[in-house]
This record gives sequence, structure tokens and C-alpha cells, in this order.
Amino acid sequence: MTLSDRILDRCAPELDAMLSHRFVCEIAADTLHRDVFDRYLVYEGAFVDTAIAIFAFAVARAPDAGARRHLIGVLDALANRQVRYFEARLAARGLSSDMPLPPQAAAFRNGMLRLAETGSFLDIVTAMFAAEWMYWTWCTRAAQSAITDPDLRAWVVLHAEAEFAAQARWLKDAVDRYGTEADLDRLAAIFAHVTHLEIAFHHAPYEVPQ
Repeated sequence: MTLSDRILDRCAPELDAMLSHRFVCEIAADTLHRDVFDRYLVYEGAFVDTAIAIFAFAVARAPDAGARRHLIGVLDALANRQVRYFEARLAARGLSSDMPLPPQAAAFRNGMLRLAETGSFLDIVTAMFAAEWMYWTWCTRAAQSAITDPDLRAWVVLHAEAEFAAQARWLKDAVDRYGTEADLDRLAAIFAHVTHLEIAFHHAPYEVPQ
């Protein structure tokens, strides 16, 4: 069993909790309230800037040119495609990006950024492996469902398409390429921690801002 598979096996309870989250289940059942998705888009869009910083730290600490080239491509996609995607969707749905982040969303942003600031290249890769593998897994399933909100359906399909799948697999493979058996306990703890942050983040859109 590869290192990444051992991490997935050890963190199965946390991953299963995220994959059975109310947010995930309601999307698959086509019962997610529009307001919940609107708030999610604002919070997720705000995280893109943080993701740019996270991957920039990974570029700076990458152990070889191949990893740096790949991650520079990730930065380009975040800065020039994902930022514009969220800007367009928020504008189309009449949403403001100035909405304050609730504590759970802020905790996810701050926790991920702190990990990137203080962790190694392998730590950062593992954190993003946790986040992107989770999205790819449940969106691949949800994409088979009848989702009537076209923006929501497009968002789900985006995370199930080949390009996103390739990125999730690259992160998984990077854990195996650059990690060793001695890293297992630390990386599994990072994976579990990030998944707990994601679970809390996905609670946030259900709370109406005061």
C-alpha cells in the first residue's frame, strides 16, 4: 500500500464524515437552498486568495524543477481562471465579495495559511491533497445527480472533470514521491486536521449572518 493510500486508510473516519456532510448530501439530492450555496460561493471565493498564497509557499519549497513547474501552472489557474470564475458567478447572482467571513470559514482560511507558512513542502502538499481529493471524490458522485441550479451543477462538474482529477492525483502522487514511511504519522495528522477544518467550513453557509 502506498503512503498516500495509508493516509487515506488511517483518515477514513474523517473523510467519511466530510463525504456524508449535509452540504454534500443536499447537493446530491438537489435540495440545497439557494441562499446556502450563495454564502458558500462567497466564502469559497474568498479562500482562493489564500490558496494562491498556499501554493506560492509550496513553489518556494519545492524540491525539484518538475514540482515547481507544475505548481506554477496551479498558481496560473488560480489567479487567472478561478478568481475570474468567482467574480463572474458572484456578479451574476448579485452577491458581494465583501461579506464578512464567519468564524468557521475564517478558521479554515487561517488554519490552512498557518500550515503553509510553517510547514514543509510535503506538509503543504498533504494539506492540499486532503482538500482536493475530498472535493474530487464527492463531486464525481454528485455529478451523476440531477442538479437543477445551473451554477451549482457547473461548480460540481468543474470539480469532477479530468483537469481537477489530474490535479488531485498529482497531489496524491507527490505524497508518495516525496514522502517516506517516517512521515506517515505527521502527514496523517495533517490530513485529518485539514478535513476537520473542511467539515467546519461546510457548516458555515447554513448559518445566516447577523
